[in-house]
Amino acid sequence: MYFQKIRHPSNFRFASSHAGDSLQMGDAAALRARVRDLGEDVFHVELRDDMRWPLDPRLLRMHDDAFPGPSTHRLGFDADGTLRLADAQGASALAGVPGACVGVCGKAWLVQLGRSDDMRFYGQGEKLTGMEKSGKRTKFWNLDVWADHPMPVIVDGQADPQYAAIPYLLIRHGARWIGVLVDHPGATWMDTGSNWFFTGRDDHDAPPSLWFGADQGLPAFYVIAGDSMSAVTQRLQRLVGKTPLPPLWSLGHHQCRWGYGGTKDLQMLDAGFTEHAFPNDGLWLDIDYMDDYKVFTTSPAQFGDRAAELKALADKGRRVVPILDPGVKVAAGYEVAESGLEAGIFCRNPEGQPYVGFVWPGRTWFPDYSLPEGRAWWAGYARQFREGGFGGAWIDMNDPSTGAADVDDMRFQHGRWDHWTYHNLYATGMAQATWEGFKAAVPDERPFILSRSAATGSSRWTALWTGDNWSNWHHLRMSIPCTLNLALSGIPFNGPDVPGFGGHADGELAVAWYKAGMLFPFLRNHAVKGSVAQEPWQFGPQALETIRHYVRLRYKLLPYLYQLWVAQARDGTAVMRPLFHDFDNADGLDLDRIDDQFLVGPALMQAPLVHQGQQQRTVALPGTGRWLDAGTGRFVAAGRSVQVRSDAASTPLYVREGQLLPMQPGVRTTQFNDLADIELHVILGRGCTDEAVLDYAFDDGLSDAHERGERGVVRLRATRAGDEITLRVEPLQAWKPLRVSVVGYDGADRARIVLPAGEQGQVLAPDAWTFAGRPLAVGRGAGFVV
Repeated sequence: MYFQKIRHPSNFRFASSHAGDSLQMGDAAALRARVRDLGEDVFHVELRDDMRWPLDPRLLRMHDDAFPGPSTHRLGFDADGTLRLADAQGASALAGVPGACVGVCGKAWLVQLGRSDDMRFYGQGEKLTGMEKSGKRTKFWNLDVWADHPMPVIVDGQADPQYAAIPYLLIRHGARWIGVLVDHPGATWMDTGSNWFFTGRDDHDAPPSLWFGADQGLPAFYVIAGDSMSAVTQRLQRLVGKTPLPPLWSLGHHQCRWGYGGTKDLQMLDAGFTEHAFPNDGLWLDIDYMDDYKVFTTSPAQFGDRAAELKALADKGRRVVPILDPGVKVAAGYEVAESGLEAGIFCRNPEGQPYVGFVWPGRTWFPDYSLPEGRAWWAGYARQFREGGFGGAWIDMNDPSTGAADVDDMRFQHGRWDHWTYHNLYATGMAQATWEGFKAAVPDERPFILSRSAATGSSRWTALWTGDNWSNWHHLRMSIPCTLNLALSGIPFNGPDVPGFGGHADGELAVAWYKAGMLFPFLRNHAVKGSVAQEPWQFGPQALETIRHYVRLRYKLLPYLYQLWVAQARDGTAVMRPLFHDFDNADGLDLDRIDDQFLVGPALMQAPLVHQGQQQRTVALPGTGRWLDAGTGRFVAAGRSVQVRSDAASTPLYVREGQLLPMQPGVRTTQFNDLADIELHVILGRGCTDEAVLDYAFDDGLSDAHERGERGVVRLRATRAGDEITLRVEPLQAWKPLRVSVVGYDGADRARIVLPAGEQGQVLAPDAWTFAGRPLAVGRGAGFVV
């Protein structure tokens, strides 16, 4: 398969007219065209020709029934076969190229839309092609990047495609936002106006266009319209599946390395984090913990009494997370291989035999996750691993990676379906099966699964790390727009390896990456075997102090971060997001061109320094009102750009005025957390007349008891008059009392608490409300001090 070449409209036959439900294709058979209005300006388009596309392989369906409200837009075909999206006034919001909109070329299909110079493009899932996607030609096909691209291309951050395929394009056209999601499990492609080499001089009159399509398979796609990026992103998330509320421990810090083998390494890490008073939840094991790299085994040389050893770590708040690869070693006497062969759940080759690839164990068979019985078989072994004491699962090599063997010979559905029909969904099927196994083991606990590969809808079962990156400054910079575009594409729980997997990280890069990534959705330190050691204490005492400072700040902010995941699970609200998700462009502030600043929820904004030796940068302060500079404790006016300086110990971090920011109390030196004991930071400066409101949700952070009502929800309303904060408390859902210490800023030195009559003992612990007037600092100034 070519990765840098896609099909061009010049080779397609296009629909010439539309009547009823038919698109006339000239001398070729007509296509049956179906456009469904799903509600709330979400539409689905499907084209059928049973001779050209006899199979519909879309095994993972979207949530088409998630939109009860009416639509204000209309999507349909004009008489000339042009697809058109019209707003409530009938004005065209998006339209196909007249006479060249829907095309076919053999089994391939294409949809071509008009493009204008003022359009901006975002999304496209996991790509290292920057924040904005104009002029890009790209393919969506999950790869084992280090096996399928040359290493110099990987190191330079130019490899495309990557590990996850999300064929989604978010279009900004003036005040309009439109999402286009290709509903297809195989190889798809998009072009947003790339400069084709050898285009020729005879097509200079062709209208500017963008196009998407696939080499085979039923043509189907969604169109989502909205008046803001946030509205379209929420609708997309509801369509593909909102992220279930993750366990609190998954939001902490995680430590991994290819080379950690078992109990000795785990105990070494536990001792190191304890000695350095460095909070850390997850201890991760790469392939060396297995017996001869056989999945669902552990090496006798790496463990003694495995269950007891894992329990001892769990009692200290350390979750041990092993890697699981789909490849099953072909070996006589290996129970996993023999049971899978007997159950007939392995993928087959064109001759009907089990398909053989080559991964870490050598010759390997691969479970067919497209089969319900294949997923159930895998889930049974995953269940045993969770029951044996492992706390989560890290699923890797599920692109699928097959070594030197061509994946095209791997077939699905007992060999009846070609490889393309399930390729991009393979990792998602593995994630679903692993999640179901862990859920069966501990039914009332929220499983945490992390996957290397993903597809549309995989966020229902797994978080995503962005694969094997490199320890250099370019990969650090690219991690920000990559993570943001994944979030805009329906994969909010994601993050890169810190401070890079391949190569050798030095102290400056490690500090910079931790400062940039301290509030990314997922934070894991991971390194390749043979690289320099990169546990946080390996970079010297000064680097350790700074790295630890920001990880402690992450733990301090866990109550706030948890609220963002509550909102994601409830509404599909984005967690980490670009500035223009929440704010419009203003004079001198082209927010949709900024790819090195970002928001974490509505309250926090980061502007990290991501160039070697950099000590200052421009920071955009969007919106109106003011931002609290967390490094100085001062409020600064919004609606402008400022120059800021930063040293090795500090990083630009801002809090939006008018927000209530729940944190854990004090300095966080361990991974033990309590969401019912918080500091409430009231971000109201002197003279601010806003009312800050927060519906604070708190539960045990681990079980599904919150779904049964075992969760507290308290509405907090704060105002300021002079130097006094008034906090009104309204219980919305009772669970257990909440303990709160109020923190004020900019001279606020006292707080008055207003509770509903008779509610004190039910809502708050008897000694809950205190006033801690001194703010805490992010750096070494007077701001947010950890």
